[in-house]
Amino acid sequence: MQLAITLPDQLINGQDNLILSPANIDVWRWLSAWPKWPLPQVVVTGSVGCGKTHMAQSLPGFHITIETYHQYDPMILVQNQSLLIIDDFDQFEDETWLFHLYNLIKEHDRQAVYFSHQTPAVHQFKIADLASRLRSLPCLTIHEPDDELFRQLFKKQLYAKGIVCSEDILEYVFRRFDRSYQTIHWLVKLINDQTLLQQRPLTVPFLKDILGE
Repeated sequence: MQLAITLPDQLINGQDNLILSPANIDVWRWLSAWPKWPLPQVVVTGSVGCGKTHMAQSLPGFHITIETYHQYDPMILVQNQSLLIIDDFDQFEDETWLFHLYNLIKEHDRQAVYFSHQTPAVHQFKIADLASRLRSLPCLTIHEPDDELFRQLFKKQLYAKGIVCSEDILEYVFRRFDRSYQTIHWLVKLINDQTLLQQRPLTVPFLKDILGE
């Protein structure tokens, strides 16, 4: 469900070092406007590694995950929390729990954001009423990275592993690979694993070697 909605001009910066770009800024503009959302509930989708969890953790709400949701009574949650953040809802096995939570959120006028890899429109629900309700919500998408975001995320994730990415490495990767979060994840893991295994610094010749070029 695509909606044209006017949002506040003020854009709150993400927690710590959330990198904003045209790929994700519209989503963060909505989320960071809390509690002044145009509508009380919203779905946010995006591929693995796109920053959904980072955004979720940047919001001042109660975070619910697939590992923790069964620990909570939905009624107690809505009675004590004004904003509920449901991460990876498309991986919840107990749809009855999720359906109960959705209804209570609406009944008690709470706010919620549902993060997922898939949009509700394509996710295969077991409970038809849950499907229709989640599909009726506005759905915001974090898009695949643009050029600048790709560069920044690649460098950032390598740096988090203790690996410095020089400009020649960046240009080499930039010319050869598609712009996707999956590519960044795969390359960073490969580089980290091989630099540890071979005890060699990251250079263009080394990168060519581990890529088989």
